Amino acid sequence: MASVAASQVVFNESEHSYTVDGVRWPSVTQILDPLLELDGIPRAALEAAARFGNHVHQACHLYDLNRLDEEDLDEPLRPYLEGWKAFLRDTGALVCNSEQRVIHPKLRYAGTLDKTILLKERRHVLDIKSGAQVPPTVGPQTAAYREALLESKSVLDCSRTRYCLHLRPDKTYRLHTLNDDADFHLFVSALNIHRWREKYGRHW
Repeated sequence: MASVAASQVVFNESEHSYTVDGVRWPSVTQILDPLLELDGIPRAALEAAARFGNHVHQACHLYDLNRLDEEDLDEPLRPYLEGWKAFLRDTGALVCNSEQRVIHPKLRYAGTLDKTILLKERRHVLDIKSGAQVPPTVGPQTAAYREALLESKSVLDCSRTRYCLHLRPDKTYRLHTLNDDADFHLFVSALNIHRWREKYGRHW
């Protein structure tokens, strides 16, 4: 399998799906979604939260590219952008890549990681969350992104320590350190279950 640079990765935003060289691969979030306890939450509320989170990510992404028109930014998004700015200012972190497509050539999954940052002279995977709570799947999620980066040779080195930046509606943030070596093992277990369900579905 070729590296991500040599492979054609296509993301279908409406379906949130990835195809790699014409073959559909599962996404990191799709693989981990069954681990989240979302029963009882109205679908409309989930979809609204996902849309808002996407807008927060896009605002931070455009800011990093110096392409954001802040005067035109929707008011509800402003506190989250201010939290992102505060994080960069307080820590001195430098954004290496933003909204980067990644694939794992051997395990055949794909995804889009939020950021890779340079912090204290090391490269780290960082995921941004803007919901009321940080989901427990963020550890396996970031571990999957890190392994994809390394396996596809997108980077030569990336710290085992990953981060989740929780942006809050009061312009503040909380930085969560993720360094559990079991995170990737859990992701692979979820991937194996995903493959099993794809194979057998409800026909057993």
